[in-house]
Amino acid sequence: MAFLTEQCAFFEMTEDILVTCQPLECGNADLDDFFRNDAIRYAYYLMGKTYCFRLKSNPAKIVCALTVSNDSIRIYDLPRSRRDYMKSLTHHEKPLRRYPGVLIGRLGVGVEFAGKGIGSEALDFVKGWFYSSSNKTGCRFVIVDAVNEPRVVAFYEKNGFRPLFSTEEQELAYTIGKTATDARLETRLMYFDLLKLRKEEK
Repeated sequence: MAFLTEQCAFFEMTEDILVTCQPLECGNADLDDFFRNDAIRYAYYLMGKTYCFRLKSNPAKIVCALTVSNDSIRIYDLPRSRRDYMKSLTHHEKPLRRYPGVLIGRLGVGVEFAGKGIGSEALDFVKGWFYSSSNKTGCRFVIVDAVNEPRVVAFYEKNGFRPLFSTEEQELAYTIGKTATDARLETRLMYFDLLKLRKEEK
């Protein structure tokens, strides 16, 4: 995580930052529009908070930005085999209908910094942030709705995320009640189990 931690500073995205910094250009029109026009409104309505990394050598340059919000994995909505697997990952003192997590709703890296592993660094930052003892709430999973494209899904898998459903057919059936012949998923629900970080410490 060298580039972000050594060459950048971490900030909450504010109106002042949007005014004083160059617009973040990720190469995706929808993503660019969100960070420029919607992120502040999301924060105002308490729907998600956006943060950014700015270059220390040029604070007007935003390297990447991400939006996080509270979320959960609804265990009892899952197929039996997947539900049993997810339940096996945690304690059995009191069965929970939902397992707490944090959703990365948006993640964008400036085009001039693409291909340098910064997206992976940002994911590692979020993992460490919510695994840390300074986090003030329980958070077992980092969750993403990954765009359903092979390179995007592969990016998250490379960073330790797993699809919540083993097949698209299952996810279609349990999210919108359709089969794969009726529709195609625009996103795949994926998760990272933060307890992996504890195991790596040992």
